[in-house]
Amino acid sequence: MKVVGINTSPREVSNCKIALEKALEAAEAEGAETQLIDSNKLNISACQGDNYCKAHEGKCAIDDDMTQIYQAIEEADGIIFSIPVYFFDINAQMKLIIDRLYSYFQSSYMEKFASKKVSFILSQGTPDPEAFKAGLEIQFNAFKFLGFQTVDLVVLTDNNVPGAINEKEDQLAQAAEVGKNIL
Repeated sequence: MKVVGINTSPREVSNCKIALEKALEAAEAEGAETQLIDSNKLNISACQGDNYCKAHEGKCAIDDDMTQIYQAIEEADGIIFSIPVYFFDINAQMKLIIDRLYSYFQSSYMEKFASKKVSFILSQGTPDPEAFKAGLEIQFNAFKFLGFQTVDLVVLTDNNVPGAINEKEDQLAQAAEVGKNIL
């Protein structure tokens, strides 16, 4: 089984990335092959809404680093996204990825992704895990619409300070469970 982790946080000492690494370690311990992608280091343009993908069987007209994300998703059995919450919602890096997945709607996506699992690990500064959950669930459910098996949506709280999660064994344990559950 192959599990890809896609970190969308731009921070160097990212709570999201630390949690994702813990999830991938847990998946590896269960025998999975893992890969970590830092999307912020990639050159990913915004969807242009040109509908090129409609006329070309789901192939996007933009030839940029999103092709690495497409390939990783298509080769993986499980995908874990780690996402910081910025201003009540997912960050811009994650939104770019979600918008570019529009091209998948132009293919037999329900069949393509039916055996793939997806999970979200979100980190936010706010201590209330329910504060933004309704909006985050909308983003998560986009993957269900594409046919993915949605597994975990975990919100890790009170993590505004870079690296704060290192002192939170309970949150690191939650992240590890995401890695086990994706298998």
